[in-house]
Amino acid sequence: MKILREYILDNIRQNKRSSIAIMIALFLMTSMMSCFCGMVYTMWTDSVEREKWHNGNWHGELFDDTYGKDLPKIENYASVEAALVKGPWEVAKLEDQGRRNYLITRGANKEYWDSMTEKYYITKGRIPKRENELALSKQYFEKHPKAKIGDTLTLPIGNRMYQGEPCDPTENFHEQEEFQQTGTKTYTIVGELDVTTSSSVPAYTGMTYLDLENLQPQDSITVYLRFDPMRNTYRELPALAESIGYEKDEYGNYSLKYNSSLLSVCGVFPPGSFEGINLLNLFTVPLMFAAFAILLIGVFVLVIHNAFAVSVTEKLSQVGTLAGIGASPKQIKKMMISEALFLSLFPMLPGIAAGWFLNRQLFALINATNDVGRDGPDIIATFGFPAAIPAVLLTFITVWLSARIPAAKAAKLLPVEIQRQEGNKQIQKMKQHNRKYHTGILRELAGNAVYFRRKAYRTATISLCLSFLLLTSFQYLISIQDARKQVFADEKAQSNDIDVTISDGRWPDRAAIEGLKNVSNLSAPLLVNKLSCALWVEPEEASEEMMTHLGGFAGIVEQGKYSLVEKNGQYRIQTLLFGLDRDGFETYCQKLGIDAKSYYQDTSKLLIYNKTRDPQASTRRNTVQREFLKLEKGQKLTFTEKNQDDVVGDFQFELQVGDFVDFLPEELGSSSTYSNFTLIAMMPMEHVSALGASCCEKKQNSVKNLRVYYNLEGASLTDIEEASEEVEHVLNQYYGSGDYSVASLADREKMAADTRYAMTLIFTFLTGFLAVVGLSNIWATISGNLRQRRREFAMLKSVGLTPKQLWRMLCLEAVTLGLKPLFYTIPFQILWIGFFLHSSELRLLEYLPYFPIVVIGGYTCLVILAILGAYVLGGRKLLKESIIKAIKDDTI
Repeated sequence: MKILREYILDNIRQNKRSSIAIMIALFLMTSMMSCFCGMVYTMWTDSVEREKWHNGNWHGELFDDTYGKDLPKIENYASVEAALVKGPWEVAKLEDQGRRNYLITRGANKEYWDSMTEKYYITKGRIPKRENELALSKQYFEKHPKAKIGDTLTLPIGNRMYQGEPCDPTENFHEQEEFQQTGTKTYTIVGELDVTTSSSVPAYTGMTYLDLENLQPQDSITVYLRFDPMRNTYRELPALAESIGYEKDEYGNYSLKYNSSLLSVCGVFPPGSFEGINLLNLFTVPLMFAAFAILLIGVFVLVIHNAFAVSVTEKLSQVGTLAGIGASPKQIKKMMISEALFLSLFPMLPGIAAGWFLNRQLFALINATNDVGRDGPDIIATFGFPAAIPAVLLTFITVWLSARIPAAKAAKLLPVEIQRQEGNKQIQKMKQHNRKYHTGILRELAGNAVYFRRKAYRTATISLCLSFLLLTSFQYLISIQDARKQVFADEKAQSNDIDVTISDGRWPDRAAIEGLKNVSNLSAPLLVNKLSCALWVEPEEASEEMMTHLGGFAGIVEQGKYSLVEKNGQYRIQTLLFGLDRDGFETYCQKLGIDAKSYYQDTSKLLIYNKTRDPQASTRRNTVQREFLKLEKGQKLTFTEKNQDDVVGDFQFELQVGDFVDFLPEELGSSSTYSNFTLIAMMPMEHVSALGASCCEKKQNSVKNLRVYYNLEGASLTDIEEASEEVEHVLNQYYGSGDYSVASLADREKMAADTRYAMTLIFTFLTGFLAVVGLSNIWATISGNLRQRRREFAMLKSVGLTPKQLWRMLCLEAVTLGLKPLFYTIPFQILWIGFFLHSSELRLLEYLPYFPIVVIGGYTCLVILAILGAYVLGGRKLLKESIIKAIKDDTI
């Protein structure tokens, strides 16, 4: 073995040129592997940090009533790593007159401040560190411009009182509520929070520090938890809830909340996630990256295998000598693989560093776009061992596979076979190839030139094929999404041009409504409120279609996936009762051919959409609707506001079935927008408001919320954006910040465009990198080949070919070489298109208008032009050279 090691080192020293060529190829491969691993690791760490930035670093929340007396049990639970605690609300009375005359604050312990999102909302000042230190909402500073950080506030603290009873600090405003003082507290303002709240709660909000030692047993607290290990969260949180005495709801579950987005990013999924199609959905992204890693290994194995094969071929005589003096095939193979692995050590660190640099530059470019569809911090390019170790492993695997193939072939040869000259085989292959039919001498010469040098072009061709495949796959994905968006446009959820939500806890302001209806250059909007309620039905009230196709209500409940609940032989149907303003309701009735007046005269009549989506028979293309209930026109139905067990009120009301409708108002979206097996009905808005006024306070407040939908016929995104600003200007005259929100199609499209731009940058970077590798190799190979073909061109000139014909031959070579990536990847492109079309349920004829022919054609032309440039630069001197000089120099 010592002799073999010395042979390896001596062989590397004697073959410096080939060793350097191999190390350059290994450097490019290591750089690519390192950049890929760094990109994957950065995307994962960014996903984790983005979830923490948006939702906080917690795993589960005890969502039921929890008190200070429960905290020791929670903190001492074996698998609890940390408890993030928010204390009870504290109410302070302000001297302000208006919609906000209280200050409500809540303390949080150190673990909460360190782990949750509120720390990112502090735009000025710092986090509170004592119980009397306060971080205040920016809304307070907007209304009190003289207030500043460092000021102190001495305020009476106590309880909000309504009808002689304390009410919850976060309850909506009551007309006759009072304040009961229990003490006085001095706050020091240390920070400003970038948060807004609705004035339906008549208070400014703030946060303080919570000292757990001062927590009382009866204090109501909110507890977020982190578990160790994280993977047991879905098992440990219910067990903890059971241990502290939580009770299950009507669905048999504890009132718990999971930070499912963070858990899923970290590879922790709820029970039942690994069933059926969910398994594919969960692992789509990891499988995509794994497939890309395997593809990279395969490509570089082919690329570097060629370099190792050439090196092995050059050393066949030496291998034969070693075999002749007794080296076994296993030793020879081990020697060649060891040499390859040894050579890979030199470019390893520079390659990893180059990959790290490329990774940083890529994400710096993405961050430089300023807005890439994210509202979090900039992406931080991360690397370290989690990225470097996979890159090293992938590199070694690729080198081992690349070297093993030619080494195994050489090791199997006998010494006599190795020494035998086999040049006649190549000549025979050339003769056989020359028998192929060609339509012209120039085309034949160009085809032969490319064919006989195919091994030299193999590395470049593979790189170009990979870059072409990456580009087309991304373009197919984007174009099919665009096609699906247009083909299935009727199934989009509420694709209104402008959506307005008003939630100030009060009945809609008539002046504000008139202002919204009279925004200049905008057609009248649809105004909607909504009451969520329930309808209890008997089993026999299911329609014939429900019984035949879904097994009736019992069959639906057995699946355990939907909102239907069975109690005492009856079934609870979730119901959405929409109230439309007068203009909107009359327009809707006119489209249906129904007289709207009868619905205003009879306050109990309602329009019913008595259909529901069949989730088992429906596809993305074809939504199968089933008749829901056995109903008749004029039938009386009794609804209840108690659509969940935790609803406090139990108001029941009787309504009469008016007409059955076949479609919903366009602004409300299609029926597939809503949960399956939900009954949907429409009434005039004032009738729904009257029903809501008789419900419990929570339901009443939800009915007070107003949705306003604008649709602008033929408007551009710029027009929509300008109209959205006008709507917001009107709202500012009647409502404060936090009392409304405005979303427009222009905002959604901009977000989608920015997100797509970010993804395009990533794929363009990878495509460009592979294209540069391929084209640089082609340029080097073409330059070398043209220098070696001087005698060939001299011979062609001597038999009468003109410079124009020679240029034409070189152009044909360039086109033949440039079209290879397109033709070689056609089978893969067909597979990709077929897969994407099948998964999106699109037909080929529907997709053809969106086919990215311009991008694919443009990229192909750029490749051909780049190759043609190499031929032009290398051929100019060659074609000007005289025949005698070319032959003379070539023979010396």
